[in-house]
Amino acid sequence: MESEFTRKVALLEAQDPRFAGEAYSFISEAVTFTVSRLSAHRHVSAAELLDGIREFATARFGAVASAVLSSWGMEKEDDAGAVVYLLIGVGLLRASENDSPDDFKTGLPLMPVLSPIRSVRRKSDKLPFIDQR
Repeated sequence: MESEFTRKVALLEAQDPRFAGEAYSFISEAVTFTVSRLSAHRHVSAAELLDGIREFATARFGAVASAVLSSWGMEKEDDAGAVVYLLIGVGLLRASENDSPDDFKTGLPLMPVLSPIRSVRRKSDKLPFIDQR
């Protein structure tokens, strides 16, 4: 039997194909994660939620978190906000009267850009040495 959440997410996917169904489930779980880490149950701001989303994504997916979220259509903070407000629109999340979708519109990447890991080799290593200077 299909849950209300599953039905509403299917509706959102059909209406707005920018985001994969997993994005909606992930954001819902990230909201729960963020709220659960507060000392008292209260409303969270967009900035707090974005921090929670990043922390939850890193805990769940590690180094590939950015790639996973990107594959679901969430590359910028604006995208996470759009998913949040789509969930609000179908009654799966709530907002306060002071909240606005514009609170998420920063144009910044959702996940920090990590510098590539460089392997350091010495000439004494028994591997081919390539000087890339």
